[in-house]
Amino acid sequence: MNRIVFSLLLISCIAFSMGACNSGAYVANPGSSASGSVNPLNPLKADQFSWASSTHKVSLNYNGTPWSTDSIVYFGYVDTLHTNVLIAAGDGKILYLYVQYGWSKTIYNMGFKQYNNFAYWVPDSISVYSPYVSALGNSGELYMTANDTLNFDGMFYFQAVNAKGAIVNISNGVFNLTK
Repeated sequence: MNRIVFSLLLISCIAFSMGACNSGAYVANPGSSASGSVNPLNPLKADQFSWASSTHKVSLNYNGTPWSTDSIVYFGYVDTLHTNVLIAAGDGKILYLYVQYGWSKTIYNMGFKQYNNFAYWVPDSISVYSPYVSALGNSGELYMTANDTLNFDGMFYFQAVNAKGAIVNISNGVFNLTK
């Protein structure tokens, strides 16, 4: 009897975990929550990062809803990893950006299985335990417009997926920081 119960428990756990996975496939269905993402087979070029700049330190749209913050913005550089870390928080939402190297006038892939350059999006306090991660999404890019002794500026978009398979599209992202 115990073997049957444990077998059923194992099968249900495997089925649940498989249902929570994202294959990384681009979703072309206009009714899907993934339809707002850029086709990963046709990523943006530098001149296509043409959305308006922002007067805020960090701004973006998540699933079409605008969000910006000036209040809690942290920028750091991890020398041994050559990684720039940006953390921005406001209105109960948090954005984490990790950019390795971050050379000016360079586009960085932030799409599926990209772990050198990626982002987390936490839209509420419950999602802290299951953040939306760009490395699980289909597409994403960050265009570093400036990274010098004075400024850390860039534009970005990405699709992110959480462990439950829920999708969020981040678009028109901009950060303008003075070091």
